[in-house]
Amino acid sequence: MTVPQRRSWQPPDGEELVARAPVSFATGAADRVKGRRWFRDPERHDIQGELPGWPTGPAYRLRSRIGFVVRAVLGVAFLLGVLAVAVIFDGNVPSGSGPNGSGSLGRSEDPENEETDFPVLWAAPGTIARTLPWELDPARRPDTDVTHLVLTDRRLLVLGGLQDPREPWEEVLWETDLSTVATVERRPFSVGGRDFRITFTDGSWCRLTSLEGEPLVGRLTSA
Repeated sequence: MTVPQRRSWQPPDGEELVARAPVSFATGAADRVKGRRWFRDPERHDIQGELPGWPTGPAYRLRSRIGFVVRAVLGVAFLLGVLAVAVIFDGNVPSGSGPNGSGSLGRSEDPENEETDFPVLWAAPGTIARTLPWELDPARRPDTDVTHLVLTDRRLLVLGGLQDPREPWEEVLWETDLSTVATVERRPFSVGGRDFRITFTDGSWCRLTSLEGEPLVGRLTSA
């Protein structure tokens, strides 16, 4: 018996497929927001309960500043201890141990939205970002599901499907004309520098991430 191959979505005649990649809403990496994400309006209210058709998801809370300070102090103390031991034994400081060493996220360009809060959806009522599908949230969709962002010469689309190769289908979950996209920016303050932000012409935006998105992000940011 032949196992059917997953059928990839293709644009209609006259429309060119430019790039595509699996994407999800991003996840916070800084200490206070690590492993978390929020959906906000311009007044920073949580709007996930207002988004039509969205299933219930986790209600994250920001880590306290006191806890952040304690962890930071302990982290500095541990680092100083490691450096002291290294100097005592061989006089060498381990490479990559400083603030800019390997594993460091570096300095945030937008600390309000990357360190003290981490919105992945920023949208006033009636704006484009509010129409994005809930399937982009890995905390809401099953592990077997996957979402792709697709760029054509006319549109930006989100496709949904299953990772199971026996399911030969994909469906369009969302789309918008390219004329509604104002800017696409890389967000280097992220794990592996894989996050990017799409801002729409109405001022709403979303923050996405992709393990395999470099060709797609490269085309979006150069457009």
